[in-house]
Amino acid sequence: MRTTKPSQRQIALGVALAATIAATLWAAQSGDDEPVQATAGARRAGPPAGSANRTVARPAAAASEPPRFVAAQRAPWPTLREGELAAWMPPPPPPPPPPPPPAPAPPPAAPAFPYQLIGRLEEAGGASQVFLSGPARSLNVRAGEVIDGQWRVERIAPTGLQLLWLPAKLPVNVAFRPVP
Repeated sequence: MRTTKPSQRQIALGVALAATIAATLWAAQSGDDEPVQATAGARRAGPPAGSANRTVARPAAAASEPPRFVAAQRAPWPTLREGELAAWMPPPPPPPPPPPPPAPAPPPAAPAFPYQLIGRLEEAGGASQVFLSGPARSLNVRAGEVIDGQWRVERIAPTGLQLLWLPAKLPVNVAFRPVP
């Protein structure tokens, strides 16, 4: 193993360490038993800081009492006016949007016609009748007749049948299927 000569920096650090240890030992052995006073303007009673004699005679009653601390008086916190902390608060949420206006009611519509057109018969005098097939029965009707109490046949045309749904007076057209 090779030994090297310590550098100036290492020597300075060693001296500083030794001085710190010596100062710590001296402070631990000095026996400073003075009570701590927290009042403003109070000074330590005793010899000046550079004095060689650090021991001060104390009465027995004062040495056995624990040190007393005096609470410092301070002014109360000022009350805040409304708005002083507004810059630190998050912004308020936006107001909710107004509800949309109600949708207009749809216009009334007639239900689906429950019959199918099967055929049309034209008579010699120009009168016509149509044949209808439903889920339970078949009918033949002419213009002006009422079907099931809800449908009135208004007109029979070559292209289909024009009806009126009686509860709401709504017109309905039923077309013939084209022949293929």
